[in-house]
Amino acid sequence: MADHRTGDTMPLKFCRRHAPELLIAFFGLIVLAAAFGDVGGEAGAFLTAALDVALFVVLAMLVSLANNRHPAFRWAAVLWLLALVGGLAAATAGFGAVAILPAEFDPEMADPALVAEVALLLLGVLAAALASLIGFSRRFRVRLARYLPFDPDSLLHTVALVVILAMTLIPPVPLLVTGIPPYLSPQFLDYLLESGDLLADTVTLNAYTLFWTLIGSFFIAGAFVRRTPRETLERLGLVRPTGRQIVLAVAAAFALVVAFHFIDPALAAFVGRLGLPVTDVDAVNLLFAGTLTLPGIVMASVAAGFGEEVSIRGLLQPRFGILLPALLFASLHAFQYSWDGLISVFLAGIIFACIRRYSNTTTSAITHTVYDLVLFSLLMAGISF
Repeated sequence: MADHRTGDTMPLKFCRRHAPELLIAFFGLIVLAAAFGDVGGEAGAFLTAALDVALFVVLAMLVSLANNRHPAFRWAAVLWLLALVGGLAAATAGFGAVAILPAEFDPEMADPALVAEVALLLLGVLAAALASLIGFSRRFRVRLARYLPFDPDSLLHTVALVVILAMTLIPPVPLLVTGIPPYLSPQFLDYLLESGDLLADTVTLNAYTLFWTLIGSFFIAGAFVRRTPRETLERLGLVRPTGRQIVLAVAAAFALVVAFHFIDPALAAFVGRLGLPVTDVDAVNLLFAGTLTLPGIVMASVAAGFGEEVSIRGLLQPRFGILLPALLFASLHAFQYSWDGLISVFLAGIIFACIRRYSNTTTSAITHTVYDLVLFSLLMAGISF
């Protein structure tokens, strides 16, 4: 049976009306399958790549239900948000502990200094998690809204603000406490070498991550819930670029490569003079060893360029401005870079943000992709640039 005014069939009308519930069910099953299901092989890798994105899609759909169905869903959304912040804090503490504790750790013979460092790590993560909850303060949101174009009374924007603050404040804590990014710690690199994951082919993993990041951003931006697909693409800033925009994006990428050839050593020298740890370039190169094939660098560049630009510049920047998403962008790299690297990523994020602001997300994504592709190509060729 069809509605003659719109041409919609009854099942289609049902799916549109109950899109939030259906998406919660779909992504909830993905979370359960990825976390608790015994799914191996490519199917398991595909579901695991969806895990992080699925958690945020469920959160967005709970907020939608709180606004359009029943106020009780507000509490479900807040509880889910607190669980996400807690999970992020626990994961960060775990990776930080890996960078501190030796491979052969005996709790009965623990060095007091080691125990104190772990305790400081846990306290730092807890403090960062609690600090992110300031986003629930309406007074804080109202003050912030004087400078940013978000609605301080919107539950969706409140939840998004807490998520942004948590993902900005929590990941750098291990670096702050230990002085070593967790992924560059000898313990973590030794584990990857022993398991073989360090040299594993990353093409499919990056492809799966990109797929789910784009799908998740599409739904979080309101596709099929409060926006049509065309409206969602416009909200995310995804358009067909003109030839001129493509040329400018490629030129900007090469200009950035040249600029950061001089900026990065200057940042390393500046950070070193302050007595802060500097990124171990050899360890970073080792971390990316599995990516250094032609398909690997292409897929990694596209995944980072389009995945990060759509989810950060496309989804967050229109509501939270340039600075806050750029800080989030830098913080997401805190497991693999020291302070000089994070400042470099932050500056690059500001440039990508300006491109997004004065053109569109597609153009910033092309710039980001080409920039990463050039850097990976030079790394694969063994050229230090």
